[in-house]
Amino acid sequence: MKYILILLITMSTLFAKDFEHHSEKHMHKELSHINFSKPQKKELKEILKNFRFDLHEFREYKEEIEEKRKTLFTKDELDLQELGKLNNQLDLKARTIENNFLTKVHAILTPKQREEFIHYFDDWEVK
Repeated sequence: MKYILILLITMSTLFAKDFEHHSEKHMHKELSHINFSKPQKKELKEILKNFRFDLHEFREYKEEIEEKRKTLFTKDELDLQELGKLNNQLDLKARTIENNFLTKVHAILTPKQREEFIHYFDDWEVK
């Protein structure tokens, strides 16, 4: 009985850590820590809508690239040049989406809001 209790406590701790990490990962992207004006909220809503659409397209593109990478790897000889090309394409698409988003957000924020935004700057990285 004692071992079962220890096992249950250990398992609940593991699940709690996973849940905490997942919620922590998404909490900062909501931008609630920045005080936006009504016009800013309207613009930001459109920017975020486009960003989410771009991320959705990126994930599909990433899956295609990953399939091509797997195909390359299963061949008798690994074509490092082609592998590098695929990796560069993926990185370029990610940086383009990220830079587009950051440019639009930067344009609507005040200098003070930009300082608040940079505290969670890394959360907006496209991966």
